[in-house]
Amino acid sequence: MKLFGGGTSPYVRKCRVTALELGMANRVEFAAIAGASEELKAINPIVKIPVLELDNGEHLFDSRMIMRYLNEQAGGTLYPAGDWAMVRRESEAEGLIDAALLLRAEFASRPEEKRWDGWIETQSAKINNVLDVLEEEADALSRLDAASIAAGCGLGYLDFRFADWGWREGRPAIAKWFKECNAGESMQSTIPG
Repeated sequence: MKLFGGGTSPYVRKCRVTALELGMANRVEFAAIAGASEELKAINPIVKIPVLELDNGEHLFDSRMIMRYLNEQAGGTLYPAGDWAMVRRESEAEGLIDAALLLRAEFASRPEEKRWDGWIETQSAKINNVLDVLEEEADALSRLDAASIAAGCGLGYLDFRFADWGWREGRPAIAKWFKECNAGESMQSTIPG
């Protein structure tokens, strides 16, 4: 299998961490691909990363689908049956990542005088809302599952792109959890940059 993506994408990182945690690193080759390229369009009509090319030539896209596929192939336990609270936490972390990427795009693609303050405030509020919820749910993240991987990659992305955010302030439980999570081999070997 081949995982197409970029080295700074938190979505790609989720898939890479998943492969490592499931002991599938030797079965999933990482291949860098340019975003919005014809090469990417040829394997994903949505023209988004990550894309997992299966051994039979089929392509899966969307990090959550790829994570589920890898988990199933490995007989893993990242998606405990009937654990809808975990699925909700995974969606919360996904929302944090979505908002952080939209915020990053606003800062990276628009000159300062053309930035939309309302948009920035909305995305920032979403990030802070999720951070507050994760603070309350930090104990539940201690188990390795899809939600803890997504949360770890989302918080890592905030450190990477928004180092001055100060997200740890007033959130000691999630800060402590992330410090422990981020020290793991799968997280350390996939740090963006």
